[in-house]
Amino acid sequence: MAQAPFTHRVRPSRRGHADRLTVNLPAGTLTALKVHVAQHKTTIREVVTNLIEREIINQGTHS
Repeated sequence: MAQAPFTHRVRPSRRGHADRLTVNLPAGTLTALKVHVAQHKTTIREVVTNLIEREIINQGTHS
């Protein structure tokens, strides 16, 4: 009995090229980040993404 060919379907990524970034933070920094996120009703992902985007824009204006 012949088997059907295997087709690997990859889900399109919503995040672009990078799927995951891991950063080790000191405990106090992580705690402060969690407090900031809770106070602003956002997520760590959003805060980090915004910081990176701002830094990229700043690098473009300071080049």
